[in-house]
Amino acid sequence: MKKVRLGIIGAGSIVQLQHLPFLRSYEDVEVIAIADTDRLKAGAVADKFGVKHSYRVADDLVARSDIDAVIITSPNSTHLPMALAAFAAKKHVLVERPIARNYSEAKRMVEAAEAAGCRLMVAMNHRFRPDSLILQNLISQEELGPVYHIETGWLKKLGDAARPDWIFNPRISGGGVMMDLGIQLLDLTWWIIGMPKVKGVIAKLYHHTLKTKVEDYASVGVTAEGCSINLEAAWDIPSKHTIAYTVVHGEIGIAWLNPLRIHRLMHGDIMELTPGKQYTRMELYHKSYENEIKHFVESLLSGRQPISSGIESLQVMRTLEMVYRSAKENRFVSAEEISD
Repeated sequence: MKKVRLGIIGAGSIVQLQHLPFLRSYEDVEVIAIADTDRLKAGAVADKFGVKHSYRVADDLVARSDIDAVIITSPNSTHLPMALAAFAAKKHVLVERPIARNYSEAKRMVEAAEAAGCRLMVAMNHRFRPDSLILQNLISQEELGPVYHIETGWLKKLGDAARPDWIFNPRISGGGVMMDLGIQLLDLTWWIIGMPKVKGVIAKLYHHTLKTKVEDYASVGVTAEGCSINLEAAWDIPSKHTIAYTVVHGEIGIAWLNPLRIHRLMHGDIMELTPGKQYTRMELYHKSYENEIKHFVESLLSGRQPISSGIESLQVMRTLEMVYRSAKENRFVSAEEISD
């Protein structure tokens, strides 16, 4: 494949602000078409970014023989049918997070990709932040020693971000803040420490702030082989500031994200291993998407499987399934209880 020819399903803000600006700067990429249920929006975005074709029906885009891969950015409930249609047409897929509404749907997508011989990547952009990549590399080299615990959280202040109405409908979204913010923290921390086998979960979900059908606060404890993860995620906390943190505890070192700091015990002294280059929050945000999209394109050009693959995301969705069952039944849920 000398040039990657792409179709994009969904013409929302993430496509306009992140995907298309980066994609149109690559010489080895051509965006052939955009589809959105809002036909006028699809046409306007296509015109703005020099894309020749636009559609209201995504199936019309998928049916094109001159498209090699599709990027799916439409609501969560559409991820499964759109991905299955793409794989049936022998097209590779980059799907925005979460991969699907639940573990069962994610499993169908992974199986369909494997049967079609196509690549399936999930847009977990936080893996591609420069600070996350540095930290993951240091942990893989055991610079902190064996990691035994992570504390992580993302608590958004009131009005920090607009959300589409569909996110509050569990039949479309699959869930609330755990599907929106929690899954990103879960994926990032699990990946950073080498993707250990998850043994079980204890979780509490609350509807205190927004009073909707989906949870707006989540408190989750994950037990994995050799380590544990404590996670909290919230929408619209009564605070003037959004709080985002990750603390990684190793036997000989400790590391933080937001901002990145790394300390290690060496010869009886605490040594500073933090890299000199630091990024602003917005720089990290943009770099994460730039690196993610570039990686997907490179995986298609090289024929290699991408990181943040469907198989990896399937394991995250399995853990998420434990989260929702634990909260519903008010008990610890083991991995063995989630059937294949």
